[in-house]
Amino acid sequence: MTENKHTADETRVAQRYFGSFADDYHRAFEGTGANPLHHLINRLFRRKTFVLRTALVERQLRDYGVSGRTVLDLGCGSGEVSLIAARLNASVTGVDIVPAMVEIAAAEASAAGLADRTQFRVGNILEDDLPRADVTMMVGVIEYYSDLPALLKKVCAATGDLLIIVDTRGPWWRRAMRYTLARIKKFYIFYRDPDVVAAIAAEEGFRETKRLLGHSYTFFAFRRGAPTSS
Repeated sequence: MTENKHTADETRVAQRYFGSFADDYHRAFEGTGANPLHHLINRLFRRKTFVLRTALVERQLRDYGVSGRTVLDLGCGSGEVSLIAARLNASVTGVDIVPAMVEIAAAEASAAGLADRTQFRVGNILEDDLPRADVTMMVGVIEYYSDLPALLKKVCAATGDLLIIVDTRGPWWRRAMRYTLARIKKFYIFYRDPDVVAAIAAEEGFRETKRLLGHSYTFFAFRRGAPTSS
């Protein structure tokens, strides 16, 4: 698939933005940072969000029975949820547009003794061919794409059964802070109503089986052809 001009610009902006603090993004799970500003952001905001949403992903993977399955982690970042799936005996492919993130993820997998169950590569979700997997995860990804229908259409086509999406929508004040940061840091952010996300997934043959509204995120689980949850 060929990117249009606007989408290509979004890709370049995201590469620049996330590449500028790849190491600090990884440190968010510890609540630390390389400089005072990132330390404060990680401690007050990112750490809680990252820990809570990662725990939800792990619970979903366990409940699903991911052992022996293939997992595609799109926008894998520094690889935290990829390693969770690998520890549960899944075979994981992580894709991210930021080379520094991919390097961190691969190093963490090697240090954890999980290199044989993981592979990480630099790639663009909309532009590159995606390997088919039983499970696809996108954690903190969809809000950086303006064309959500195109994104989910491609991702759903690569997903055999379970699709996990976690956004960082949160309450209005949290979104306002992110919009302000986006203007200052010059990156794009696109928040959607959760029902919009579910409707697009349904059009691609996936039915929502779980939705949890966290303090600063929405967690979704979808199954291919599964009945809609009550």
